[in-house]
Amino acid sequence: MDFLKSAITSIAAKANSAFPYTSGEKVEFRNDTIWNIYHGTRRSDNTPCTIFEFDINAQRSRLTLARNATKKLRTLRFPGVIKVLDTYESDSFIYIAAEHVVPLDVAIQNREVLNDEVIKWGLYSVANTVKFINVDASSIHGNIRRSSIFITDSGEWKLSGFEVLTSTKDEDPVIYTFGGLVPEAGRYASPEVAKSGWDILKKQPHDLLDSYLFGALIFEAFNGIFTTSDQLQSSMRKQIPTELFGPFKKLVQQVPRQRASVKQFVDLGRDISKATPGSGFFRTDMIALSESVDNLSVQSEYEREAFLKELQRVREKFPPSYLRLKVLPELVKCFEFGGGGPKVLAVILDISQDMSPEEFQVAVAPTIVKMFSSPDRAIRLALLESLPKFIEFLPNKVVNEKVFPDMLTGFTDIAPAVREQTVKAVLVIISKLSDRNINNDLLRHLAKTQSDEQPGIRTNTTICLGKIAHNLGPHTRSRVLITAFTRSLRDPFVHARNAALMALAVTVDIFSPEDCSNKLLPQLCPSLLDREKIIRTQAHKTLEAYLAKVYAHAATIPDTGSAQPLNSAPASLAGTPRPQETAAQTADSSWAGWAINGFTKRLGVDDEPQNHGVPSLTTASERESTDSSLSSANATKSVGNILSPALSVTRPSSASSSLGFGTTGGAAKFEPVEDHDDFGWGGFDDDNTISAANGHNVVPSEEDDWAAFEEPTRSASTPAIPAAKAIPAARTVHVTSARSPPTKTTSTSRTASGAKKPMVTKSHSIAAHKEQKKKESLFADTGANDDDGWGDGW
Repeated sequence: MDFLKSAITSIAAKANSAFPYTSGEKVEFRNDTIWNIYHGTRRSDNTPCTIFEFDINAQRSRLTLARNATKKLRTLRFPGVIKVLDTYESDSFIYIAAEHVVPLDVAIQNREVLNDEVIKWGLYSVANTVKFINVDASSIHGNIRRSSIFITDSGEWKLSGFEVLTSTKDEDPVIYTFGGLVPEAGRYASPEVAKSGWDILKKQPHDLLDSYLFGALIFEAFNGIFTTSDQLQSSMRKQIPTELFGPFKKLVQQVPRQRASVKQFVDLGRDISKATPGSGFFRTDMIALSESVDNLSVQSEYEREAFLKELQRVREKFPPSYLRLKVLPELVKCFEFGGGGPKVLAVILDISQDMSPEEFQVAVAPTIVKMFSSPDRAIRLALLESLPKFIEFLPNKVVNEKVFPDMLTGFTDIAPAVREQTVKAVLVIISKLSDRNINNDLLRHLAKTQSDEQPGIRTNTTICLGKIAHNLGPHTRSRVLITAFTRSLRDPFVHARNAALMALAVTVDIFSPEDCSNKLLPQLCPSLLDREKIIRTQAHKTLEAYLAKVYAHAATIPDTGSAQPLNSAPASLAGTPRPQETAAQTADSSWAGWAINGFTKRLGVDDEPQNHGVPSLTTASERESTDSSLSSANATKSVGNILSPALSVTRPSSASSSLGFGTTGGAAKFEPVEDHDDFGWGGFDDDNTISAANGHNVVPSEEDDWAAFEEPTRSASTPAIPAAKAIPAARTVHVTSARSPPTKTTSTSRTASGAKKPMVTKSHSIAAHKEQKKKESLFADTGANDDDGWGDGW
């Protein structure tokens, strides 16, 4: 029948738009009231509530009690009274929608939750409410019992059961006429009422009935339901605490004149003078803190700090629901408007750790997100330090659109502590950020902090980049990290350099083998000779990691040059190689053997005028034709001449850098590197290195005699000299030697005065040219030729 009644009630509530609440599951407990209690929700926002239902047809004789309770609940407002949301009366039912509560009879069965401290705290709340009804409202409650006490979601005790609540000023007091209609009225009646009826209340102080009923509530709270009033008079206190037993006995005195009022009971419990035995039983930590919570926002800084310190000490005594639903909202309000500061934030986050993400987003997140834009530097610093405690509760959208833009101001804050903590906070927030925020705004600000004046901030920035390397975009990751880490390798702060080496070690998998070989290894090598041992040790470890990767990649490259001897020129230039090779030719298979052979065989026979241009590579047939005409002595003398700066080198075009050079034999070609100044990280600026297009860093080595092979420098403005072309036979070639003065032919002319004036003309005949060639051959034979002779060819 109860199930059927519940279904009918739920349907009726839904059908009636005037009562916008839906009844749910019925609350089962030892019900000695006139109400059926259901868990319910408000239809507009699904807010949980509790619905009290009175069936008029089933309890028509008690209709006056139901209507009196409804009226008094709507008009009586006090913190200790359950909060009414709405009421509704139809022909069949009366409904009261209140805040979500559960009967004390349900909660009291769990003694682990309702320990002695919590019960004292609850009784104190009920006693203050009864005191307000008796003194301030000049009324009699008349129905104080366990079934009239409800516990909210926050764990607070609230008073209800206003069926016979009567004011002494009422013209027709309900309690005198209908007091006996309350269920279990006889068992809970005071001795005088049980003996003389309800009219006896008119002849005694109106608060003495409530004193007796409140004493019965104390007994039920600690010991459970009593069956007869004689149990209250027993000298056995059972579970009632010792400090509370004496005052309890005064409340349940048989003689009304000897009975203490609830007001006297509360005052005795708050008395700390110890003048009266048993006083001060309400001076507990929970009661003191609960009274301070409501005034937290208006407390002084000293009082607030004392409250927070005490709360941290005794918070384990409070029900978790009370801290979460009662204390936490007040702390949040104080943090946002009352200037609570970092200390309040720390307590807020400690309490909210047990909350679900949904609860956190409703109760705490809006205030925390708002406070990121606070001008108070201490609050923003506290938020950054506490970010790991609440970042998981914040949706990604909120982090990217609200938290991160305000967080960026910390990178440029004048306080070094804020800048440093902002860099550290990147590691916490990185998983929530979008790719756009990471690869644009974040990298731009990290580039600034890597050049910060504080060495610790520079070090932490490098560490941060190493840890978030895999979160960076694949198109910018390698370029940004190479520039950032190599910059830190040159940092004067030892820990910054060490951080760069360690970051490079853990991000070796990010870089390609080409970047490792061309860009990173040349930058790592100077650290091997760092003045600090810690740097040298870490550089050695990091270098081994990169060398291992380069070696592993090199092992996968096919050996494409094994089919072609080193002393043969490319097929396009040298033609088809000879099918047979001599031992001497095999000995010439050094790195420069092909160049030496080619030039030594040409110098002795190359007498044609067109060979004064830039030397070119010789083919195999040319070398073979000159073997017979070149003596071994002349060839030996010529070796010293051919090791000149212009050896087998072709001048670059005017578009190339003055530091770049190219070879026709397929060797590497160096060009200027493009300066990608991304996010504030510039290119390499080491004065001892030369940046090339393919990433090579050309560093002069003391071990190899590269000075003998250096190309003569030429300014960028000097135009490139094209290769020499064959001179037509019909033209007369005038050649000027750098060492021989031109032949002078002298003639005379007359001046205005008739005197003869000598005239000098410059001309070259074929004979003079041959004479000059003989002189040049003389220098070649004696080995006295120098770089000037090769300079004319450029």
